[in-house]
Amino acid sequence: MTQIVDSKGALIAHLKTDSPLSALVGTRIYGDELPREDADSMPRKAVVLTLSDMRLASSQTVTLVAKRSEAEVPLDDPSAKVWKRANPVEVPLSAQNLVPPKAGGDRTMTARALHDDQRLYILLEWDDDSEDTLVSRQTEFSDAAAVQFPVTPGETVPAFCMGDPNAPVNIWQWKAAWQTDIEQGFVEVEDAYPYAHVDLYPFEDEEVFYPARAVGNVFAQADRTTPVDNLLAGSFGTLTQAPDQIVKGVGEWHDGRWRVLYARDLAVDGDYTQFAEDDSTDVAFAVWDGSSGERDGMKSVSQFLTLEVSPELAGDGGAGVTPWIIVLVVLGATAMFLLLALYGRQRKRG
Repeated sequence: MTQIVDSKGALIAHLKTDSPLSALVGTRIYGDELPREDADSMPRKAVVLTLSDMRLASSQTVTLVAKRSEAEVPLDDPSAKVWKRANPVEVPLSAQNLVPPKAGGDRTMTARALHDDQRLYILLEWDDDSEDTLVSRQTEFSDAAAVQFPVTPGETVPAFCMGDPNAPVNIWQWKAAWQTDIEQGFVEVEDAYPYAHVDLYPFEDEEVFYPARAVGNVFAQADRTTPVDNLLAGSFGTLTQAPDQIVKGVGEWHDGRWRVLYARDLAVDGDYTQFAEDDSTDVAFAVWDGSSGERDGMKSVSQFLTLEVSPELAGDGGAGVTPWIIVLVVLGATAMFLLLALYGRQRKRG
């Protein structure tokens, strides 16, 4: 295992022993010895991270625990009270600076997770001053958020941006624009441009005359059933819509903050990430700010965290003090006070 360290000797990352770069540099390499960027090559960070299977050493320092919920987790309410029982984890995001076009910025996201023995639920929250839900014009882009898992959990952690050929990833991307299509109807040209005029269009029911829809462009589909796109990727440029759209979700924007809920069965058919109680995998997050022109690779991203599916009941172990516990504590304190008072009186009489 090759170590990547900074100029002071602090560990930055590990490099797989069988990596081509590892064979060239031996057992230790310093940050200033990495290949330099030039105008005709990928930035050196992308070269090292993606082509050489480097894994950031700090990527496994935070654990998001999905405890078991006996209460129902509503699929249509990301503000449901049940989420108060889930322990929040603060996740730092930073700009995607590996490959052009670079974009995004530093922000903080709050992540929570629950399960009910059947489904895994993930709730994401982050600040956003504007609610961007339309993509009907060329200058409009949707707010979005994504959750990423390795397809096959193992010792090798995928590259946190889109995985790599040896470690593909399963991505759940929620899009505010897709949710608007479901809730308010697909946005047509006349909705975006109310003064546009069409004198005659005799083939409204013929899909072949809607080229984007006919070839399967996912952004042109008018019959969405979920605002979450189930995706697969094995490095930059390989992102593909999965044949099975099995992830549910809903987003809610209120007072400058998004809350987005994802839900999927723990175990499913197909080459997708599988979950099981008392098991763990890796998870990473990404956010797109539509009003800032962010789309595609222009986003804010996190490193990988550990996601643990726990058999422990949500609300136990400091997740919150339930009212009946408070009542018991008060009753116990009252009983103790009365016993002490009675004991004091008996001593005075004696």
